[in-house]
Amino acid sequence: MKKFLKINILVVLSLFFVACEKKDELKVEENIVKSVFAINPILKDENQNRVFNASASSNHQIKLSFKVQGNLNYFKTQIGDEVKEGELIASLDSKPYELKVSQIKYALSEANASLQNTKSTYERTKKLYINQNASVSDIDNARAMFNASSAKVENISKELEYASLQLSYTKLYAPISGYIAAKYVNENENIAVGTPIVLISDKLVDEVRVQVPDVFINKIKKDSSVKVVFSSIDSKPFEAKISEISKYASQNEKTYLVVVKLDNSTKLIKAGMSADVYFDLEDKTKSSLYLVPANSVLNDKNGYFVYVLNKQDDKYFIKRKDVKVANLLSKGFEITDGLNENDLVLKAGMSEVFENMQVIIANEKELGN
Repeated sequence: MKKFLKINILVVLSLFFVACEKKDELKVEENIVKSVFAINPILKDENQNRVFNASASSNHQIKLSFKVQGNLNYFKTQIGDEVKEGELIASLDSKPYELKVSQIKYALSEANASLQNTKSTYERTKKLYINQNASVSDIDNARAMFNASSAKVENISKELEYASLQLSYTKLYAPISGYIAAKYVNENENIAVGTPIVLISDKLVDEVRVQVPDVFINKIKKDSSVKVVFSSIDSKPFEAKISEISKYASQNEKTYLVVVKLDNSTKLIKAGMSADVYFDLEDKTKSSLYLVPANSVLNDKNGYFVYVLNKQDDKYFIKRKDVKVANLLSKGFEITDGLNENDLVLKAGMSEVFENMQVIIANEKELGN
């Protein structure tokens, strides 16, 4: 009997200590605060895909060609050479044109001699007619010969003027000061009328040309400000304005040519240099769009919502926040209303929390809070 009583006392004591231990464990569990991960909503970049590649071009680019044909016997300039206005760029063999001028000059001298003879004849006949020593037909014939000689001299003079002009066209001069941007032919080639010879660009390149897709062209306005970045130039973006917008699409693609004028240029910018043009196409009438992970957005009978963390006296508590959802993208849901960039949105574990529950943020340092 005493042995049985001793055993019961031991069992009771064991149960007492176990109960006390469990009670202490419950107290510890009650004091544990759940650790969660949070994020700030990402302001959606409304200007994404609004950066277009462009190439620098001169405001004045002139492609020179001859107005006459011939053999190119002088063409010494090279790409990149600096030229001054009025400087000789190239010339054709001028001998055929010089010969033509010489022949017309000889014909003109003969025509002038003939004109002098017919003029003298006309003057004599006119005096004889006045003295009644010449008939009406004589004076008419003399006048006709004089008029014909005058017309011949006038025509040959025009031929000489044209031939001299043709001779002057055998020399090609720089119409502006600038650089040789391109060469299209070589010395000693036979050149046809209108064949491009050389491209001259301004010394200062202050434009870029960019092809803009048709879906954006109506959002671009003339004189709007843009930024231009040259990857080959280590400098801040260049401020610029839209100076021209084409009204016709290119033949091969649905793009429109847009010319952008730099506010301030530099000699470092060369014609043909690659650049990126940043257009501000944001619709100012639209409210800001935010992106949050898809698993952060929940919904119930009252609509879509997220859990955010409210800070109270250095403590964070779970709070429901109703939101309006737009499109589901690869990066998450677009939120059109209900959030701002300072909100702390619960990233995961929504099923393990409830409103007003106290939590701690495991990634608080990453958030900068």
